[in-house]
Amino acid sequence: MKRFQFDSTALRYFLTVVDTGSVNGAAARLNVVSSAVSRQIAGLEQRLQNQLFERHPKGMRVTEVGRILADHARRVEADAARTYAEIGGQNGRFTQTVKVAGAHGFAAQALPRKFAAFQAEHPSVRFNLTILDAGLVTERVRSAQADIGFTYSHAAEKDIAVIVAGPAEIVAVMRPGHPLAGVGVLPSTSPLVLTQLSAYPLALPEGGSALRRVLDMASSLYNTTLSPAFTSNHPEAVYNYLLTGNAVTLCARLSAAEHLDSGRLVCRPVDDALLNGGQIQVQTHVSRPLPDAAQRFLRFIRSDASPLF
Repeated sequence: MKRFQFDSTALRYFLTVVDTGSVNGAAARLNVVSSAVSRQIAGLEQRLQNQLFERHPKGMRVTEVGRILADHARRVEADAARTYAEIGGQNGRFTQTVKVAGAHGFAAQALPRKFAAFQAEHPSVRFNLTILDAGLVTERVRSAQADIGFTYSHAAEKDIAVIVAGPAEIVAVMRPGHPLAGVGVLPSTSPLVLTQLSAYPLALPEGGSALRRVLDMASSLYNTTLSPAFTSNHPEAVYNYLLTGNAVTLCARLSAAEHLDSGRLVCRPVDDALLNGGQIQVQTHVSRPLPDAAQRFLRFIRSDASPLF
């Protein structure tokens, strides 16, 4: 049977177009002329007899065939990096970077401390952390752009193995002194229901976030309209918005832990099975082998005395 192989330069140029969204952007990143990038893309499309991109005035949008090829190309890159690191380890110059994708909020708070603690025992290991929306974290793991994902999930994901999981308690967060903060006849430990929040301005993550999708489902189920006065893709912007006035946000307790522990903000539990049905998860690809350093870091996470969640 004839072997089918892709040229490594063509795949590298193709992935750069995927990442930058244009031939000109890819050419600038690669430090080559645009025509060289276009030739490589045209060659791949001719060989596959399929279009890899939809051409638009504002850039290139990858097709479904292009997405399949991009996943393959990233797996090839990840396997090559792992092999190179393993060979380097045999030669006594083991230095390996673990690529981690984490969801906004808890990942930025909890993971850097875990990285530093692990590196105290394994100083040759490097970490690269990318903070994304929860759903995009899973996609990074699936497409080999990340070795490990730390994210919020509400359902089983295709091609994803869950290594560690913990409950993602969703809480209502507000400033101290807020009418819902829990004083007098409203103890701070008593749960709120979604309908109570509609009387106050809401600060919420943008519509594409995993939590926002679940929140929209819940409000529709209870025939309640939750209209945000402020939305942002950055949790810190939301938390700062809460400090003045009577706005409330909903988030995983772990995401706001730093602000809650300092007393800067306070929270109340939310009595809703749908909202609280998700998990904080540590994810890897179900079949792709992990680099040795990533495997050791996962073992460290499982055995570390201080809990991650």
